[in-house]
Formats: sequence, structure tokens, C-alpha cells
Amino acid sequence: MAGDGLFGDRLARLFPMIQEASSGVVKSLQKGTFAAVRMAYSGPVGDPTLPSPPDEAFALCLRLRNQRAETWLDGRHVPKGALKDETSIYDLRCETIVHFYEPFDFLYLYLPHNALSELANELGVGRVEYDVVGGTNSLDPILAHLGGCLLPMLERPHEANELFVGHVAMALNIHFLRKYAVSQPRNRSYRSGLAPWQLRTAKALMRQNLNGEIALARIASECGVSAAHFARAFRVSTGTPPHRWLMSQRIEQSKALLINSTSSLTEIAIKCGFSDQSHFTRVFSAAVGTTPGRWRLIRKD
Repeated sequence: MAGDGLFGDRLARLFPMIQEASSGVVKSLQKGTFAAVRMAYSGPVGDPTLPSPPDEAFALCLRLRNQRAETWLDGRHVPKGALKDETSIYDLRCETIVHFYEPFDFLYLYLPHNALSELANELGVGRVEYDVVGGTNSLDPILAHLGGCLLPMLERPHEANELFVGHVAMALNIHFLRKYAVSQPRNRSYRSGLAPWQLRTAKALMRQNLNGEIALARIASECGVSAAHFARAFRVSTGTPPHRWLMSQRIEQSKALLINSTSSLTEIAIKCGFSDQSHFTRVFSAAVGTTPGRWRLIRKD
């Protein structure tokens, strides 16, 4: 088994079949209370999973391929969907056992109840109850899209920064609240952006942390607002989400260093918050249309 991350290791222990060498892959990403795990298994099917321990959280299991399986929740048989891009939703307070009948590949998203409750308070909802039956299967394109945004980060976890993962996690939590909460969040107007001092504070903090290893909640706290309010207001003020604005700053700083210094591409990559030269080249090429080395040559000619 190939594994990555404490949360993924903990989850994998419930899947006896995935422990077999070379037949299972576990890729895990965890930032704060949010976790995402990709689990794939290509070997022969056998025993069901071990019973899940009780947990105050929801699990969203997005299938990345068609796969037949059965589920038992607290000993009660529940039909399980088999379609690619379909999501099964579990309340982990219930003991869950799954029996797969063919190889599988899915994305497991972990949403703790306390994180959902805190966000509900920020949105002005207060206490919520959830209109979701354990084991519900849903073809939810928003869940599928947001989950898909995390797949490249699971392949390259060293490039997954706190700000980006926090943004996707918040979007997942807000969507879950809006679609599956009994008490729907009130529609609030967030047309106004940040005050000038808040925008200056936020930009300064992100420039000081070009690698993105600063939590959205920390920036919001420094601006005196909630994380949900900050994410919306920042986009109103700048026209772009915080993690995309940060990426544009990395690119602009790298351009200045490419022109005005003799630093190597590796040195520039590290100074501008990229994990390595490969990461820098990939992001720069996607944004600018050419590699940083070629761009430097053209600009200096």
C-alpha cells in the first residue's frame, strides 16, 4: 500500500483489502479540521470494511469510477450508489460498514460537525439540523466539481497551500449547509468589499506568506471579520478570490526577480513561495504562456 498522511493512514486501517502491497493507494491531505483522502484499490475483492468508530462529522464519498458495493449503517442495510461522480453522504455518528464487490476509487471528504456549526454561526443561521439520511446517494455536480479541485493537490501535496485548501474546504462546507441543512442560511448581501485598511492588512499578510501557509481564518481575524465574510468581501474588492490573488503576486514577484537578478530558477521559485522549480515552471507557464527561463531570455534581449 502507498500512503500519505495521518488521516489517510487512520482511514486505511478500516479497509483490510487495501493493506495488500501494490494493490492499494491512499493519498491524504489535511489542513486544520478538514481532510480529503483518495483511496483506490485494484486487487481482488474480499471482506467488508471494519466498522467505523463514532465521530462527530459527516463523510462525503465521491466515486471516481463506477463501483458496486453495499452499506450497513448501525446494522441496517442501506442501498449504495454505483455511478461515477455520485456522492454518498454518511453521518459518522453511525457505525458504517461497506462491502465492495469490485475494485474502487473514491474521494473521501471529512466535514466535522463543529466546523459546520461555526460556519453556520458566521452565516447567521445559528443551530442547524441536517436534512440528510445516512447513506444518501446524490449526483451533486457542485460536490463533484469542488472535490475535483482537490485531486491535483492530492497528487502533489507539497504544493497544497493552506490558503487554497481552506478556500475549497469553506466552499464545500457552505454548499453542504445550504443544500442539506433544514434551516437554510439567510440570504445576506455581501456587495460591499473590504475597507481600505482591511484590504491593505490582508494583502500585506499574504505578501509576507507567499507560500500560502496562512489560514484564511487568520487573515480574516486580522481584518476583524469572519472567514466567510472576508472571502466574499475580498473578491468584491479585488475581483478574484484570495488564493488566486496570491498566485498573481507570486508570478509578479518572480518576473521582477527574473529581470533584475541573477538568481537561479530554483532560488527564485523558493523566494516566491513555490515548492520547487518544477512547481514554479508549471504555474508560470500556465499563467504567462511560456517557461520562466524563456521569458527571462526574451525580456533581457
